[in-house]
Amino acid sequence: MPPAPNLGTRPGWPANENSFGPGEPPPEKPHNPWPIVIGLGAIAGVLVIGVIITAAIVLLSGEEDPTGKPGPLTVTATPSTSATAPAPGGLAADLFEGDWRFKLGDVSMNATYVAAQDYPDCGPIASAALEKKGCRYAAMGIHDAEGGKLRMLRVIYVFDSEAEATEAAESVEETDIDLPTGSLVADDVIGKWVAKDSGKAVVVGFVTAQKGVSEETVDDYLHYGTADIAGALIFMDL
Repeated sequence: MPPAPNLGTRPGWPANENSFGPGEPPPEKPHNPWPIVIGLGAIAGVLVIGVIITAAIVLLSGEEDPTGKPGPLTVTATPSTSATAPAPGGLAADLFEGDWRFKLGDVSMNATYVAAQDYPDCGPIASAALEKKGCRYAAMGIHDAEGGKLRMLRVIYVFDSEAEATEAAESVEETDIDLPTGSLVADDVIGKWVAKDSGKAVVVGFVTAQKGVSEETVDDYLHYGTADIAGALIFMDL
């Protein structure tokens, strides 16, 4: 597994699912991390979580999405998320710290925890343009899978209103996102991202993978990983 990243910043990619190739991301720029807050325990009910997660995945896998997986989904496990408001600046601990274990119907995925970070404002991980759209604070988490050949990064941007979050998810551009140094797997040959609004938040997912990891596996981690966080945020008073 690659070492935990040095949490500097790197420009990201535009909203809605897209792909990028190795060597394309712009140069990185340094940034010092904020302390990580200790997480809360999981208290959401299995059935209610299942409905929300399923709905989020269906939205992410729409008819125009070539990687979407149609058909009914059945929840068989509960993700480890909180159903109450997180402590101020505590989204990273509440949603990202610890290994990621996901099971939904016949889909089962696991990823190893690498790093998580809270940002008391959006400046360190977003452009001024995104802040002008109402972004108040942010959090991110990094997990590795496929023997360290795949890296999944999820960034949460919290806004003042649901309308602002929806508008931001639909209009976010390449220059609006600064990713932490090391958040993309080294020597990646596949890279994809997706942006999804969830209440007052926007979840941006990035998955990069090395040679030997299939595109279908990248799609699964991208969609289910992003939907898992989007579903959990619906329960939170942001």
